[in-house]
Amino acid sequence: MNKQNRYLISLFCVLLTGSNAIAQFGNKKKADIDKFKDSRMVVVLFADSAYNAAIKYAVERYWNFNGAFLFAYDTGLKAYSKGDYSFLVFSKSKGTKIKAKLCSAEPDFNGLLVLNKFKKRATEVEIIGKAYCSNTIDTFDWQAELIRGVQLLNNYFTLAIEAKSDKEMSESYLQTRYPNDKGMMAGKKLLIEGRLLEIKGKVDASTLLDGEIEELENEEAIQKSILSQDAALMHYYFSNNEKNCNKLVVTSDGQLMYFKQENTDKCKCTENDLKQMKKLKDKSQID
Repeated sequence: MNKQNRYLISLFCVLLTGSNAIAQFGNKKKADIDKFKDSRMVVVLFADSAYNAAIKYAVERYWNFNGAFLFAYDTGLKAYSKGDYSFLVFSKSKGTKIKAKLCSAEPDFNGLLVLNKFKKRATEVEIIGKAYCSNTIDTFDWQAELIRGVQLLNNYFTLAIEAKSDKEMSESYLQTRYPNDKGMMAGKKLLIEGRLLEIKGKVDASTLLDGEIEELENEEAIQKSILSQDAALMHYYFSNNEKNCNKLVVTSDGQLMYFKQENTDKCKCTENDLKQMKKLKDKSQID
């Protein structure tokens, strides 16, 4: 495997903090990904016009893993119950503040899911891929959230299709190759809401990361960076589910730079997170 492929694999592995940490986007067999590649993806619409408009915009502009997709409402999916179809849905986790009536999943998950069979409450066996989204999404937040989610999924599947065997899709295979190259962090400014940054030591955040950090009053600048696809920026966000707080740093075009799972009440970006990011970046420059 060449350095570019190893680099792509490293983007979708996690900083190992527990036995379940690796399965953030999907941990399927090679045959599952191949079958999905050849399927026609049904983008499921719901009775929420803001969500529908945003997911249409995101998929039409940023989905390029396979060009075969169509849009259909959740109430009209009988025609797609048989045949080579997959389904893109939004799953709300327990305790989320999202008002739209969408889907859910077992295990609990908040974000976009690609399923091999449509269910209002998806089980693990139906899930092909995952992309974490924020737990609080209002009418005007959907577009940026779903652009990021669609790009994360697209990047994951572009990676996964390159696997040569089930071994290269396995948790152990990915673990042995993480981290490899996080060079894309170099030169990018990290945007983060001030309320989500927790530095208890005397060293400032920029020094810890060895890069520029901008503390924000709210997430508006983050949303703008996603909408503009600003190559000079990356940002921090989190997604809670029943068991974990999932902490992510993502570039404006949906490339995963950092992922860590903590307890549900530990969602802030800490001194240790910034140190780990710096280690990843430093190691990528050595490799």
